[in-house]
Amino acid sequence: MEHSLEHSGFQHQALIYKGEDEYLAGTIPFLEAALEAEEPTLVAVGPVQNEWLQRALAEEDRREIRFLDIETVGRNPASIIPLWREFVDENGGRHVRGIGEPIWTARSAAAQEECQRHESLLNVAFESGTSWSLLCPYDASSLSEDMLAKVALSHRHIHFDGRYEESAAFEPAPDCFAGALPSPASEPDTFAFGLAGLSAVRRRVAAAAERAGLDQRGSADIVIAASELAANSVVHGGGSGTLRLWQEDGALLAEVEDRGRIAEPLVGRLRPDVSQPGGRGLWLANQLCDLVQIRSGAGGTTVRLHLLARDHAFA
Repeated sequence: MEHSLEHSGFQHQALIYKGEDEYLAGTIPFLEAALEAEEPTLVAVGPVQNEWLQRALAEEDRREIRFLDIETVGRNPASIIPLWREFVDENGGRHVRGIGEPIWTARSAAAQEECQRHESLLNVAFESGTSWSLLCPYDASSLSEDMLAKVALSHRHIHFDGRYEESAAFEPAPDCFAGALPSPASEPDTFAFGLAGLSAVRRRVAAAAERAGLDQRGSADIVIAASELAANSVVHGGGSGTLRLWQEDGALLAEVEDRGRIAEPLVGRLRPDVSQPGGRGLWLANQLCDLVQIRSGAGGTTVRLHLLARDHAFA
């Protein structure tokens, strides 16, 4: 059932469900409240969940709701915050509602990890400004217990088993760059570079892309993205860095490590202003790659790019 909101500002709620009946019991009242209040509503879910909602809603109600395929618009988890930001901004301060389901079973372990971090970053991105409500469903029949336990960290309220509760474990602003990335699955091609080595970075990434079977567009995309990261290392990361290249699960991975530290938690997720002198590298990388992972702390920064050949379906 729909509940009154106890907090102003951004209402970030989770729905833990098993099967169609529980999904609809949690989502339909949320949508009906939006329709009754004439609130603009955006639904970004997978094809199965979209079909459930389409069957359950009346035709006139379906026309009032904007539906998107999350597996397309959220292919890279870092693209989801810009999507919600655009939706909120285009409605000029009106209260809006959304349903977003960024984690699904077929996603890779790396992508699922970044989705969890994305869910926490939503609270940072919308901690001030327009009041709006976002409901995030999680499929308890297919997701791991560990993943479901982390839902309580990133969502202030949780719908589960017919109950609606405030999370005692909620963390409004965790360090989403903390931790370490898994070791490469195979021995990487490693290259230490400085200013004079930036052209060599481009050549090495292009050669790795060819070996990995990327098409011309994919090769150009990862060369540009890796070049931007290497240039950032030279300018902001102590003047040098290390490039690593390897293949894993049908993807080419390019990793750049340096001695710099990233302070802005939403870097790469906020569209750079035209007058901004820098900060475009990670935004560009997120536009070009299937997944971008960032880990940064006192010991330095590591950014890992993932790009699959286009005959692979990125989960």
